[in-house]
Amino acid sequence: MMRRPDKDKDVIIVQEINEKEVPQMLLQEELEMKYQGITIHKNKTCDTWYTRYRVGGKQYYISARTQKECLEKLKKALYNKKRDYFMSQKEETHNKSITLLDWYQKWLELYKIGKVKETTIKDYEKTLKLIHANILNKRVRDIKIIEVLENLNNIKAERQRQKAYEFLYMIFEKARINDYVEKNIMANIDKPKHKKKNSQPLTKEVEQRLIEACDKVLHGDYLLVCLYQGLRKGECLAITTDDVNFENNTISINKSINDRNQFDTTKNEQSNRIIPMFDRTKQILLRYKDKQGRIFNFGSKILQKALREINTRIAYHLKIKDLRSTFITRCQEMNIPEFIIQSWVGHTIGSKVTKSVYTKYNAQDNTKYINIFNNTEFYSNSTH
Repeated sequence: MMRRPDKDKDVIIVQEINEKEVPQMLLQEELEMKYQGITIHKNKTCDTWYTRYRVGGKQYYISARTQKECLEKLKKALYNKKRDYFMSQKEETHNKSITLLDWYQKWLELYKIGKVKETTIKDYEKTLKLIHANILNKRVRDIKIIEVLENLNNIKAERQRQKAYEFLYMIFEKARINDYVEKNIMANIDKPKHKKKNSQPLTKEVEQRLIEACDKVLHGDYLLVCLYQGLRKGECLAITTDDVNFENNTISINKSINDRNQFDTTKNEQSNRIIPMFDRTKQILLRYKDKQGRIFNFGSKILQKALREINTRIAYHLKIKDLRSTFITRCQEMNIPEFIIQSWVGHTIGSKVTKSVYTKYNAQDNTKYINIFNNTEFYSNSTH
């Protein structure tokens, strides 16, 4: 410990304190002490010691009951704060240099893997291929709006272009939240338009032709169960004999079949449900009562082949979704309460999708209601 005179008081410059080198009389004195240029002061209003120090532009305060305790606290605080500041600077440097591809992998790890279905992750991988390599390998904070616009405009299919936009929007938004970028550049790009082709309910004539054709086509029973129960494609493929209760006349929908012909979770939580097994469905499923495992044990390729044969027979371009739409529309026509329909098809109670997407009036219904309107008293008696 070195000692030098000051104007008003003694000052001790501390490099590393060794109590054996300090005379006992000095330890008892109330002396000012410095460590790495930081002064430890005696509090004038009470019997404590204090100091202030700065790291990374921020000031911190330390107090203790003794001078030695204050010194030890200062040493520890300086070490921890400088270490944390160094790590934060290192992380900030990394954040500034991270590429879009690197952030995509981090984004999957933080927000998607284990939280969404495997098929969703697979869709992300497909969409990633729509993004140019020069954008993927560029630092996230350096990507320009014009580059993204050019990339999107080069995607020919409308739906793929829209998916690429939605995909990039999610990634950049999380990058903004995690301070990788200051703003989400996708917010300044208009979402590409895509005219969604919703499913269409079958007319009653086409529906009847379908029912007759299914008796003559392999796997026609599957199509009929989809029609009679309003099931999604994967839900119907996943039904096992254990899911069918012939005593209570119910079917348990608790899983789905994915594109790899493997069991998977249902679309969402409300899709897990127990639904009534209607009489026409029961007549079909009784034929499979003694079968083990999946009742309809085949994949998408075989299903598409059966669908092509059906379409040839009925002279129609049928999609599996049309069967679900037909079921919902028929329920509406019978004035079944909407909340009942929603519980049967696995929609959230109160959801607008049941009407806006799946329920449509066909041309015959339109003609019927036109005739009703034309024949009303107030209209038929009108002279205008």
